Amino acid sequence: MMISAALAASMLLPSAFALYPAQVKADSLYLRSAPGGDIITTLPNGTKVAVINNSNSWFKIAVGGKEGYVSGEFLTGAPNSDFNLGSGRIACDTTVNLREQPNMSAKVLTTMKNGSTVSALGVYSGWYKVSFNGRTGYVHPDYLTFGGAQVASDPEETKTNEPTAAKVSYTGDNAQRGEVLDYAAQFLGTPYVYGGSTPSGFDCSGFTSYVFNNTVGSIPRVAQSQFDAIAHVEREELLPGDLVFFGASEYSISHVGIYVGDDQFIHSPHTGDVVKYESLSGTYASRFQGGGRVIND
Repeated sequence: MMISAALAASMLLPSAFALYPAQVKADSLYLRSAPGGDIITTLPNGTKVAVINNSNSWFKIAVGGKEGYVSGEFLTGAPNSDFNLGSGRIACDTTVNLREQPNMSAKVLTTMKNGSTVSALGVYSGWYKVSFNGRTGYVHPDYLTFGGAQVASDPEETKTNEPTAAKVSYTGDNAQRGEVLDYAAQFLGTPYVYGGSTPSGFDCSGFTSYVFNNTVGSIPRVAQSQFDAIAHVEREELLPGDLVFFGASEYSISHVGIYVGDDQFIHSPHTGDVVKYESLSGTYASRFQGGGRVIND
């Protein structure tokens, strides 16, 4: 499929301090108060964000009226477009111009005082598109900030039908491990569906949680939460029925599957694919962050 030169250009990652639109390309991604810091909220796959700074592996972004940090590995550039960024606040010495187009030579529609609240509507050519007092225009990113982010004392509080942050462990044996693998195998060929957690379609953590919930016992729904809630094991210690986790770091888990033995695991990979067996090699080996043991003898 051919795309326009303008679209192709807009999807390149600009310099470290150029504002640009992007979207989440993981099942879910934590927005943090600082690089590797406390969790503010969870961003689902496809969420559009404004990247403020990509000078290192932790990108500073704006989303939902908040500013925070995410692992840049799980963002992909997006074309200039309208998308809701929430409310922002003008930060300047006295006033700043709202312009008709996203450039310094464009017509001035009105001026906005320091502290004025605007609705951020998208990102175009390195400028925020905003609405202020019934006018829609563009403001340079140096003069717009987002705040009011509240760090949850327990990031799982906003999720439904999940265990608390307490460690999850169930007593079992090899027979129960075999039951998990047999149950998982009956879903081979089931399509990947973002947000899916039923036999009509699974995302990665929807698959693992469904299998365990219907065999051993309840585990959290989200991959990072699963990693956080169960005992960790090294690769050489993996047993069939253990979970295997992948991501940029243990604080940014983006994928999960079920280990079946002989360096193989079963998982629901990504959009356009199906539940299948995979070798724990290549990019999976390089992104492997550890195993998780739900069934303890």
